Order: sequence, then C-alpha cells, then structure tokens
Amino acid sequence: MLLNISLMIVIVAGLFLSIYGLQKKSQLPILSGGIAFLAPIMYFMGWMLILPLVPPIALVLSIIGIRKVNPA
Repeated sequence: MLLNISLMIVIVAGLFLSIYGLQKKSQLPILSGGIAFLAPIMYFMGWMLILPLVPPIALVLSIIGIRKVNPA
C-alpha cells in the first residue's frame, strides 16, 4: 500500500517536472520527468522486462518535446 502511494507521488512529480522542462525549453527536466513518469507506470502494468528501456524511451520523448517547443 505504501509503495503504491509512493509511486503515485513519483508519477505526479515526474509529470510536473516534464511540464516545467517544456516551459523552460530544457531537455534535462523533460528527461528526468519522463523517467520518473514512465518507470512507475511500467511497474504498475507489470511490464518489468521493459523497465531497462525506460531511459531510451524518455530520451526520445524529450528530443521530440524539445523539437515541438523550439522548431528550428
């Protein structure tokens, strides 16, 4: 029970960190927030085998997010 509550707090913090990174046009908060957002979701869904792929997925999402915020 306490683990679930803690992971929900991490999901919310990751979402806020990603939004902050999009507002500031900074890739590092988007990457950190993406990892903090995706990892607990994968845990809740039972996809433990996909957990090592969370950082590359978050990196791709942060690159796409920066390109959409700052079109060059």
